[in-house]
Amino acid sequence: MKFFTLFGMLTFLSFSIFGNYLAEAQVDPLSNIVFLQTGQINTDENQFQISNDVTVREFFGGKIIRISGQTIEGFPYITYSKVSEEKTDSRGIIFINGQFANLSFLEKTTDDKTITEKNDELAIVVQYTQRVYSEKYVKIDVKIFEKSQNKLNDFYQNYGYKQNTNISVSIINEDDQKVFSSNGITDKNGLYQTEFFIPENFKRQTLIVTITAENNDSKSSRVLQIFSLGQQSDDGKSSIP
Repeated sequence: MKFFTLFGMLTFLSFSIFGNYLAEAQVDPLSNIVFLQTGQINTDENQFQISNDVTVREFFGGKIIRISGQTIEGFPYITYSKVSEEKTDSRGIIFINGQFANLSFLEKTTDDKTITEKNDELAIVVQYTQRVYSEKYVKIDVKIFEKSQNKLNDFYQNYGYKQNTNISVSIINEDDQKVFSSNGITDKNGLYQTEFFIPENFKRQTLIVTITAENNDSKSSRVLQIFSLGQQSDDGKSSIP
């Protein structure tokens, strides 16, 4: 059933773009796809960093570009971009926690008089426990940098960090129930640390972690996955189905 759902979504994406392209592309098509240059894709609520391992296919001499891959958090995505001299129109989906979500490619605009949204200029760099058994702690260490100062997302970089930044951490389970939340402020090194205890007999599942960073000028977010492995058995393997 999931295969047919995926197939239907991809068919919709491809036909919705293939069916209405008009102009001829006369430039390098990949240079016009913004998220390839920034390394970021977005839904309406969250931002993700794409990995370097992407698959690119060109159709109709580069007028249609299909790009697929995974974010560094492990979420698969696929996009189709229609390239013309006037603009590049992109559409796509990402698979998060068992559900498809539409990707957003709208550019945030501001004018000189009114600013409706804060800038997205904070790099959220995280070291955390990705796989954990019951009765163990998930440790989440968050460092906040100026995005322009840490383009490689280097956790140990010793400059460009942002202190006094508000941090919010939220973890939900596969039933969309919040199982943990934490709030705080980064220290003088741009660091915020928290931890979450996995209780006894906690079932095997994928937990979704949302981290939001906000100061007076900017607001950014990042989504991660944590794999709960259940109770550890005597042979070191998970014993909870």
